[in-house]
Amino acid sequence: MVSRRNYRMVSKSLNKSPDKLHICLNMVHDPTWLGGVLYIQNLIKAIAQLPTEETEHIQLSLALFKRNARLAEPVKDLVSQVYAGSTTEYVYLKACKLLAEYAPFVPLEILNPRSCDFVYPDLLGARSAYKWGAWVADLQHCHLPHLFSQKQLDARNAELQRMANNAPVIVVSSEMAGADFGDRYPQARDRTMVMHFASFADPQWFEPDPQITQAKYQLPDRFFLVSNQFWKHKDHGVIIDALAILKQRNLYPTIVCTGSLSDYRNPDYFNQLLVKVEQLNLKSQFIILGVIPRDDQVQLMRQCLAIIQPSLFEGWSSVIEDARSLGKPVIASDFPVHLEQNPPNSYFFERSSPEELAELIVQALSNLEAGVNHQLEALARQDNQERVKAYGRRFLEIVHHVIC
Repeated sequence: MVSRRNYRMVSKSLNKSPDKLHICLNMVHDPTWLGGVLYIQNLIKAIAQLPTEETEHIQLSLALFKRNARLAEPVKDLVSQVYAGSTTEYVYLKACKLLAEYAPFVPLEILNPRSCDFVYPDLLGARSAYKWGAWVADLQHCHLPHLFSQKQLDARNAELQRMANNAPVIVVSSEMAGADFGDRYPQARDRTMVMHFASFADPQWFEPDPQITQAKYQLPDRFFLVSNQFWKHKDHGVIIDALAILKQRNLYPTIVCTGSLSDYRNPDYFNQLLVKVEQLNLKSQFIILGVIPRDDQVQLMRQCLAIIQPSLFEGWSSVIEDARSLGKPVIASDFPVHLEQNPPNSYFFERSSPEELAELIVQALSNLEAGVNHQLEALARQDNQERVKAYGRRFLEIVHHVIC
């Protein structure tokens, strides 16, 4: 296992063991981006699941803003050090990066205050004080540009160009994203590597009775779950339209939604959905819980009939990976990445087709049972152990590829 120390918030340099490879993982800066937060947390957990002989040569640390220190709580005992930096400290680190890139007369060793060998994810220049890897979460803006302002498009394109020009390795989460990035930035094709992430299924997830959580939120016995932020590309609208179709057939399934209610790119989107729900008189069927504790979300996943993932674009769906780890059926749009993930017990509908989604909901109402299927859950847990280890091994393989 990864070597451990007592949990401390520090900003000083780590006393790095000379015979260990110091890997520092950067937590995403936006704590409301649950997918990004879970990506880093699950990566730490994946590395921790590997046998000691595979990790005894590394020293793993986590860096994040002090204001986001709570994001380290689930993994603080799995890393050697947690760097919880103030804004001032991050300005200092930024200055070190700029000096490394633009001041070749400054020795690199004094520009690496944390004595890192590899940092991920990061975005630096052609000259840097340590090796690093870039992460391309997705290329959504290239395919759905109408969801972005011109300023946002320019910023994303500039960031990707900088990655393509400078990154020792560019990590993507799907074969689709890898091919997409390589087509747009052919000079970086040989430095682009695919790493499928997996959700770590905590053994404690399987101890509670999920009906207790169902009762906590006063939900009916049979419901479908949607665990997406209310961003426009997540396409909650197709679910509302499917409910309207089924209502005309005197069918009244319940959809429960968890996730952040705001879309910074389309701030009016959530209110537009609410108006639509009100106009169609679907308020009792389209239940919005908003952001709930992660443990509650997992228990609702265990209790629901199926998880619906209608998204129009994903780099690699963490919701689908959660469902896979729990052995739950998935009703998903036919977006290529969803098809690439292809979890067991999955059913696909044409993107933005409420008619096809409505038919799959009808089939699920007839064929699926709410609550825990212990046989499927046991198989999923066994599969999850191997998938999580494969995730950790793939990351270390990428690190060694860059370092060596």
